[in-house]
Amino acid sequence: MKNQKRLLYAALTFAFLLSAGPFCSARAEEMTHEHGSDASMQMHHLHVLMNHGLEMVVEGSNMVMLADMKMAPSMDPMTAEHGRAMIKSGREVIEHALKGPEMQAMHKAGHGDAPLMKYTHELGEAELSVVNMLEKMGMEGPMSDDMMAMHHMHIMMNHALEMAAQGSNMVMLGQMGMAGDIDKYSIDHGKMMLSDAKAMVNEVMGGKSMTDMHQKGVTGGNATMAETHKIGDAAKKVVDLLDTMASAGAMKMK
Repeated sequence: MKNQKRLLYAALTFAFLLSAGPFCSARAEEMTHEHGSDASMQMHHLHVLMNHGLEMVVEGSNMVMLADMKMAPSMDPMTAEHGRAMIKSGREVIEHALKGPEMQAMHKAGHGDAPLMKYTHELGEAELSVVNMLEKMGMEGPMSDDMMAMHHMHIMMNHALEMAAQGSNMVMLGQMGMAGDIDKYSIDHGKMMLSDAKAMVNEVMGGKSMTDMHQKGVTGGNATMAETHKIGDAAKKVVDLLDTMASAGAMKMK
């Protein structure tokens, strides 16, 4: 009797597997279609990596500036050292995305002239421009009130860049079409973060604090103020590029 039950169970299992086979195969094809197997999906993953690298850089920059403020002498050296290490690592992530073997393989496959590829390199160069400025920025000597105010402006702009990078990643996640209705929420929330980031950069660079500093004579003749405006322009370009991709919808390679 036991043997008969085992044989019946085996027969039913085998029949189920035979009937499920076509369904499993169809589902795999559907998933491939939804998730994307073309070069545009690979590019989106490179964009996510680049944005992550940018986030590392701005977080590291904020740590270096925190140490510059000299409010915790026992912690400042470690804070600055870790911040510089994060900037270095973030740069390496962006550079790998732009020049690494994955990117080289895509160029060899003939994708070098695709609009999405050109956009990717433009975004990468804009992000590296910000990295170069933040890497060199530092304030030696006593921290004046004006210097402290500008450091706070730099931190706000770094926060805006981080918001933009995270918002861009949320939009791209939604565009990958892997989670049904939640994709729309992900895209909408990401676009909101990008809009807030753009508004924050504009407020820092053109708001009351900046106007007050200019009125009291802290203008482009001040090296730190001049650098602040350069960083602001570079940050705005990155946010605008990230917003362009989000506004364009799902970008394709061809």
